[in-house]
Amino acid sequence: MNSLKDTIRILHVDDDPDFAELAATFVERQDDAFSVEYTTSPAEGLERLNNTTFDCVVSDYDMPRQTGLELLDAVRDQYPDLPFILFTGKGSEEVASDAISAGVTDYLQKEPGADQYTVLANRIRNAVDRSRARAEQQRQLDAIETAREGISILNEKRRFIYANQAYADIYGYSSDELIGESWELLYRNEDREKIRTKILPTVNSEGYWSGETIGVRSNGETFIEDHALALTDSDELICTVRDATTETEQAQELEEARARLEALFEHSPDMITTHDADGIIHDVNQRFCEELGYDESEISGEGVW
Repeated sequence: MNSLKDTIRILHVDDDPDFAELAATFVERQDDAFSVEYTTSPAEGLERLNNTTFDCVVSDYDMPRQTGLELLDAVRDQYPDLPFILFTGKGSEEVASDAISAGVTDYLQKEPGADQYTVLANRIRNAVDRSRARAEQQRQLDAIETAREGISILNEKRRFIYANQAYADIYGYSSDELIGESWELLYRNEDREKIRTKILPTVNSEGYWSGETIGVRSNGETFIEDHALALTDSDELICTVRDATTETEQAQELEEARARLEALFEHSPDMITTHDADGIIHDVNQRFCEELGYDESEISGEGVW
């Protein structure tokens, strides 16, 4: 049994109810994933689209009150990426040309016999698979674009074909400025040789490399970067970068602040103790012990009161 995710829901619009029912029966036999609903009115078809999620629309061309192309226009206004197949008994170069210009996904002329339904089922499957692949790719790109980590893709000539905003920001460029440029733009002359002779050969042989490199921003400023490279089956290079200089500086500042607090705690002229919410003492400073005549070991773990 197909899961809901695997099911392909198809809306067939045809003013001939007998043909619509017959087509639904034959098409569902071609693929277990297919679930076909049909209606004889474009207006009703639009209403169903507004109330139910479909993966593909199949429509006749010559129908009363509204043609298949007019229905296509209405569908495209609301669902620009929904696959739409014109399955019509009225075929002509003019109709086909108008359909393509209007953005139809596929065009198929009705023929006698059952073979036409096999062809229609194949066209539906191909259209839906392509649509789902594009949607998944877009979701991935959206996730990459919103990632805080810098991500880029280089082609087989090691020129940028994609860079998310975080990647461009790290180096002080816009994404468009990087597209078409070589990776060498972002590194000093003395570092390029290491990347050519050590890092890239490692990626080519092992498929992956990670480590620290020194990047160069658009203003000439250098910085330490956490860098990872992964090779795809199509010989594209996926790069991920984080500005390690900022992280190192923040860690150093945090350590210095911690040292200052510890010094203040130990050498303060005031008596200082730390305890939890229940009043159990965890630490006391030297002044506290001197004033009360206790060792730190005697006080730790006791109630402050």
